[in-house]
Amino acid sequence: MKKLLSLLLVFSMLFVLASCGQKGGPESSNGTAYTVTDSRGKEITFEKAPEKIISLMPSDTEIIYELGAGDKLIAVSEYCNYPEDTKNKTKLSTGESTSLEALMAMNPDVIIAGSMQQTNELFKQLEDSGIKVVITEANSIEETYTVINMIGKVLNLEKKAQDLVDSMKEEFAKIKDEVKDKPAKKVYIEVSPLQFGLWTCGTGTFQQEILTLIGAKNIFDDVAGWKEVSEEQVISRNPDVIITTTMPMSETDDPVAEIMSRKNWENIEAIKNNKVYRADSDAIQRPGPRLVTAAKELVELIYG
Repeated sequence: MKKLLSLLLVFSMLFVLASCGQKGGPESSNGTAYTVTDSRGKEITFEKAPEKIISLMPSDTEIIYELGAGDKLIAVSEYCNYPEDTKNKTKLSTGESTSLEALMAMNPDVIIAGSMQQTNELFKQLEDSGIKVVITEANSIEETYTVINMIGKVLNLEKKAQDLVDSMKEEFAKIKDEVKDKPAKKVYIEVSPLQFGLWTCGTGTFQQEILTLIGAKNIFDDVAGWKEVSEEQVISRNPDVIITTTMPMSETDDPVAEIMSRKNWENIEAIKNNKVYRADSDAIQRPGPRLVTAAKELVELIYG
């Protein structure tokens, strides 16, 4: 009888141990440490998936929510405004106003932030104090995929991250196929209104990459990055469609109406044909899942 009881006790212990091992699941990484390489090339080691996260980049915040981990965010940048739940998060100043004390006081498991020269020393101080910092940087759709997978690995949600990347690639492929037989339209994207000096986007920007993907012609694809241009240049290049990403403000309550009423612009094809539209500036500028939304919106505006 004693021998039987001993055997039953051993089997019971083995069952409990096996059950404990199963409960770890993907979020705990089964107790195994893992290492993430961020956009600096720096390796950050995690003993387990972080539970308290601070995100200081709107695009990173959107990725975290898309991966289903928004509940783990204890604070976000003051510029994080999507999805709607971000309004319920503690908002922190960023850039030159980033507070070392505020970040340390929240005792996060990890801070995910963009690459900014003015905060490099601050992040070094945080790392020296033992707080993990993951830096992200994406300047293209391909680099956006890399950052999504990186954040997925930080959260120990690698499959969800890869599924998201695969979904974005599939959606972009569908969009590209949808517009393949449409005639190319000449497009001018205005990111700063006339009263502040006209600025547009050229090569090396998400806007240019998306315009190329949807088969449209950026009239300023011969410039690099963000550049100030003149009214004369816009008029002479005569776009078929004008897209403004300017937000309504006190000086320009209606950006589209302001463009339509500009003196000497009346002979531009876009003006003559009432093809001036305002696009979602956040979706088209943030390296995250909503780049697909931006591409679909531009297809509708340009070809609709």
